[in-house]
Amino acid sequence: MSRMRRWATAAAFVGLLVIGGGVIAAMGDSGRRPFGGQAAAETPSGQRVVTVGGEGRVMVRPDTAQVVLGVMSQGPDLGPVQETVNGQMDAVLASLKDAGIPDERIRTVAYNISVDRDYQQPSAPITGYTVTHLVQVKVKPIDQVSGIIDNAVAAGANTVSDVSFVVEDRDAAVRQAREQAINDARQKAQHLAQLAGVQLGPPVSITEGAAPPPTPMPLARDGAVDMAVGAAAIQPGESEIVVSVVVSYGIQ
Repeated sequence: MSRMRRWATAAAFVGLLVIGGGVIAAMGDSGRRPFGGQAAAETPSGQRVVTVGGEGRVMVRPDTAQVVLGVMSQGPDLGPVQETVNGQMDAVLASLKDAGIPDERIRTVAYNISVDRDYQQPSAPITGYTVTHLVQVKVKPIDQVSGIIDNAVAAGANTVSDVSFVVEDRDAAVRQAREQAINDARQKAQHLAQLAGVQLGPPVSITEGAAPPPTPMPLARDGAVDMAVGAAAIQPGESEIVVSVVVSYGIQ
């Protein structure tokens, strides 16, 4: 290989340095992208940058309980079954409001009418009807959920399909996780700059990943009717708030 060809081959790799989880680059060809899946190159003004990712995680106790409860009834005639469900459900809703649950925290999630048939017979005749009316109730503070379920069952609720816990007031935890993410990114960038023998400048761009919605933490429940739960049975645990950022720092 001639000396001119060796110099041309070497020149194609000048200006790109990849270290660990970050990328430091000063690219002469704007169409070229660095390895590692992270975009790092000269800015439009020609400034060299290092791009790193940072993550912050904060554990926080859920502040809201969600419970789905309601009434289910069966019978040979639809009208009386509906009347039974409607009457019991009115009593259940009254118990929720007596417990101080506002209307905006009570939401109907299901009202179903299903036809029961005898499939052992050739014509599968109708034998009756099943009517189900379910509402989702948000309870805050969560230590009240046990008593609210007990009161609803006493009022006529015979179905509790789910109890879960969420963090509604996430702002403080998100801010704390964001600070951790920025600090994590800064430490990575400083380490990369030190290894590369360059000086780290201020950030030139910051991108925050979309925060996922709160994920309910389910408390498994089986059966219906005999569903009283003592306070000791409610263990909401903790939820994890995660914030991720991508930061580009100038280098010199």
